[in-house]
Amino acid sequence: MGLKDSEIRGRIARSALDEVIIEKGRYWNIDVVDIRWYKDGKATSKGIRVNMQELVHMKNILERILDGEHTRSRENDKDE
Repeated sequence: MGLKDSEIRGRIARSALDEVIIEKGRYWNIDVVDIRWYKDGKATSKGIRVNMQELVHMKNILERILDGEHTRSRENDKDE
């Protein structure tokens, strides 16, 4: 996948053969988090790679979803 200094931070089992792996590393000298589906131990093309600023925004969106909020603007992002 081209990540350098990568470290698996988490796994989510989807079935006996499928899982999602969350990995932190560097891509083109940018710190990124890669969330990718794996099938039978091999990475698929399904996934997303975000830089750390995008990750903070994504986290805030996911928190709003979990809290049941319906707002979708950046104004609701928490400063962290």
